[in-house]
Amino acid sequence: MRERVSTGIEAIDRELAGGVEPGSLVAVVAGPAMQSEALLRQMAGTQQTLYLTTLRDPVAVEQTFDADADIFVKDVRSRRSMENEFLENAPGSKSYWLSFDNSDSVLDTVYETVRKIDRQLNVVVDPTNPLEEADNRDAYSEVLNELKSRLLDTGGLGVLHCVTLEEQPTLRDVTLTICDVVIELELASLNRRQEYQLRIPKNRGGTPLLEDTTLVIDAEVWIDESRNI
Repeated sequence: MRERVSTGIEAIDRELAGGVEPGSLVAVVAGPAMQSEALLRQMAGTQQTLYLTTLRDPVAVEQTFDADADIFVKDVRSRRSMENEFLENAPGSKSYWLSFDNSDSVLDTVYETVRKIDRQLNVVVDPTNPLEEADNRDAYSEVLNELKSRLLDTGGLGVLHCVTLEEQPTLRDVTLTICDVVIELELASLNRRQEYQLRIPKNRGGTPLLEDTTLVIDAEVWIDESRNI
């Protein structure tokens, strides 16, 4: 049995018997005004990470990580055409770009990216909403299943940032069904520090964490163990 993959938060790892199973897809479900991106960064930082940005500029994403973070950021917002497949070879750049020609579909771009994964990586999709708004349910399912397959082969971890809006994306149910672990965040307090309630209602590889657990987000993400854990 392969060693479990850390979430980057020690207290959560303990509750999940050491982390999540290699090859897992993890959905982080949170509102757009929450600090959930800090949780993504902490989960991403446990090993080399491919970060697929569907809305934000890749340079802005890079700037949220420490300079020594082993992160490659790929822009999947729109069609790109470049002579070199990976811009990471350019001095001083961490961006991870893919050449493709006649498709403007974010689903096609993500699919063509993940099917080339050949080593152990964490893969972050931030956010999943543009993929979940596609018209083709089968195509989106195929993207997630291909990502799952590559992660199982390589032992990585997939983290899908699912932003909750007033109107749920059409294919959000597909995301939550295929994902192995679902982490839910809700804002609990804005007093002296920003606190959230964290739940893990779905954990296909183990026991879910159904009781609300207080999560604190400041310079790092940590659990207030004096309360729940």
